[in-house]
Amino acid sequence: MKWIEGNRSAPHGMAAAVRIGIEGGRIAQVVPYATASADLPVLSPGFVDVHVHGGGGADTMDASEAAFARICETHARFGTTSLLLTTVTDTPAQVDAVLRAAGDFIAHGPAGARAIGVHLEGPFLNPAKAGAQRSDLMTDADPALAAGWFATGVVRMITMAPERGGAHEVARMARARGILVSAGHTDASAVDMQGAARAGFSHVTHLCNAMRPLLHRDIGPIGHVVADSAFTGDLICDGIHLDPTMVKTLVRAIGHERLMLITDAIRAAAVGEGEYDLGGLRVTVRDGACRLANGTLAGSVLTMNRAWRLLQEFADVPRSLADAMAATNPAKRIGLANKGRIEVGYDADITALDADADVLWTMVGGHVVYEKGGVS
Repeated sequence: MKWIEGNRSAPHGMAAAVRIGIEGGRIAQVVPYATASADLPVLSPGFVDVHVHGGGGADTMDASEAAFARICETHARFGTTSLLLTTVTDTPAQVDAVLRAAGDFIAHGPAGARAIGVHLEGPFLNPAKAGAQRSDLMTDADPALAAGWFATGVVRMITMAPERGGAHEVARMARARGILVSAGHTDASAVDMQGAARAGFSHVTHLCNAMRPLLHRDIGPIGHVVADSAFTGDLICDGIHLDPTMVKTLVRAIGHERLMLITDAIRAAAVGEGEYDLGGLRVTVRDGACRLANGTLAGSVLTMNRAWRLLQEFADVPRSLADAMAATNPAKRIGLANKGRIEVGYDADITALDADADVLWTMVGGHVVYEKGGVS
């Protein structure tokens, strides 16, 4: 049995030093043995990011195993152990190519964060809330097209505008397959959201961004998540997409149990400032923000360890709640029954961080896939 030591967050917000025994890729023992020590790393469940377009210079729409490997390797450096390769609006043929390549990659991907499926963000979106996606390729939801994509077995999540034609039928198909159905890039009204909930929608993608705002007589998608306890939502917690006070407001209004962190990272993540392509659109990265020429935000260069740290700062929550929003909640939401917790029987997907939230090492299935200063 392999043993590791560190400070694990507890549900009440305090931390305690533990020894974790790992066998066969799973956590076999968790033994408290001392009070928390500044000499030990902070141990968090491996981060689960359900919205990753790219990183390290690669993008999901590159539709190649080499690109996927680069994305997974890059995000493992920042504590992510599981992720969904996320598409943007493109032609059906290009989405087909992504799903084919993803199926092969998921079956035998190299070391790094594990790509455990695909998140289809587009093309069934509303051009009025296109954000940094090609509005000319957005269409009504096509059940026949969606059925073929779902039949690949790699789609775990789909974001659609529920007000588009065919969206309810596609949502029912997706729900029957266990696929998480999310509203996003949408101008849905309160009434639209009520109908979406009946059809199988149960999540909202990047709350507050690329959607109808919360209004006093039309709560839209944001208010629906607050009001409907069956709904969950995700946040881009980078201090750019959401004002820090809005992060705190959403956590207080909705509760940490129904929220999760995402990066919405593009190929520029972990690369640097400059000009990049995102689904055929030119994006400029400067001062940590990714924007189109007209100023529209275009994904992010956020990493999960930074989102985890900023959440604690913005919302004034303890590490244990940040762990839940970065790992436990997304794992549960997309059906990863053995991930997202540091508990006996769970996969040994663990992230070790220092006091500044820099990642010291990342473990996937009991194997260290990234270590600061070198990979083992």
